[in-house]
Amino acid sequence: MIAAVLRVMVLGLVRDRGALAMAFLLPPLIFVIFAAILSGVSGDEMRLKVAIVDEVRSNQTDRLVRAIDQEPALRRHRLESADEQGLRAAVLAGRADVGLIIREALAGQAEGPPILVIADAGRSMTGPILAGHVQRLVARELPGVSMRRMVPAVEELAGGLSPQQNAALDAGMQAMDESGGDNDQQSEDGGLVLIETLAGRSGGANVSYYAGAVAVMFLLFSAMQGAATLIEERNSGIIDRLAVGPAGTDVIVIAKFLYLTLQGLVQVTLIFLVAWLAYGVDVPGRILPWLATTLLAATAAAGLALVMASACTTKQQANTISSFLVLVASAIGGSMVPRFMMPPWLQDVGWFTPNAWAIEAYHGALWRDETIGQLLPAFWPLAMAAIVGLLAALLLSRYRLQLG
Repeated sequence: MIAAVLRVMVLGLVRDRGALAMAFLLPPLIFVIFAAILSGVSGDEMRLKVAIVDEVRSNQTDRLVRAIDQEPALRRHRLESADEQGLRAAVLAGRADVGLIIREALAGQAEGPPILVIADAGRSMTGPILAGHVQRLVARELPGVSMRRMVPAVEELAGGLSPQQNAALDAGMQAMDESGGDNDQQSEDGGLVLIETLAGRSGGANVSYYAGAVAVMFLLFSAMQGAATLIEERNSGIIDRLAVGPAGTDVIVIAKFLYLTLQGLVQVTLIFLVAWLAYGVDVPGRILPWLATTLLAATAAAGLALVMASACTTKQQANTISSFLVLVASAIGGSMVPRFMMPPWLQDVGWFTPNAWAIEAYHGALWRDETIGQLLPAFWPLAMAAIVGLLAALLLSRYRLQLG
């Protein structure tokens, strides 16, 4: 008897393709995504986009910039305006992950560090990562630079160096720079690098980022669950009775679209209400960009959910497919892990999800202080997802009515 029950359950799983995919396809797929992300974080595939401004343009700084260009863990972001202001704007806008400014000659003995690393508070870990790479590249390509910057301290301790000693020291360090250092060489940075973190609006970059990330993920989950009722109404004959009217099946699809949009607005409002009251995210000060972003994210989720429900034949099938799609989109779209920590190829794939565009819009509105006009590049994909999803749902509902 036990064997018979077991056989029935196995056959049921095999015949239900959706359940079969959720049980055996989704886990390895999610593992592959997170393995790619974590391998990037460990440095195997992570490639930070670095904006560089070289204000010195000496042989030494050119050599360092070329070494950065050739570093596998870094990739160069070409600035439209190659100055400090343009670099800061690119980092704050997210076009570059981190910035590097060479302000003074590396061999000089100025009081401050000659290299300034600019990081956004939302990606604060990029600053130390780039600083570590720069120090390693200086030690490898220009090993005499750090030693030159330590000469004043040595002179002070030794009571000064003679002209012959200074000449010999300069000649030795020049030879080191020309020959390069050992790849495994380790040296002190000699005060070469200073890290500056850009501040946006109040409330913290990480809080505003994850408020948007969580909001769009749950928008998709709730919209998918709400849209699945369309299948119940189709199977129970409610849609057939409404179809005899002049509006046909369109009336129920449009009504559900509006309902899911309003439900999403309330849901996201509650999330950001907590972010405002508990963490100081300035939602009231940015109410219009926030409201526009929320409205577009909610309509995109509603449109995508309705086209999914219209394409499915059973509620169980819809629940299985929706869970699969939302989890994958959230993983690669940045709702679970920030996208800058992913390998470049996975970042590119993430732009095909509504999560990436919604998160970018929320972060721009609440952290970077962008206007609605500046947020339009992130708004258009969300608006297109809503419109295309709604139109496809209307056409599929009409088609299924004809089949019935």
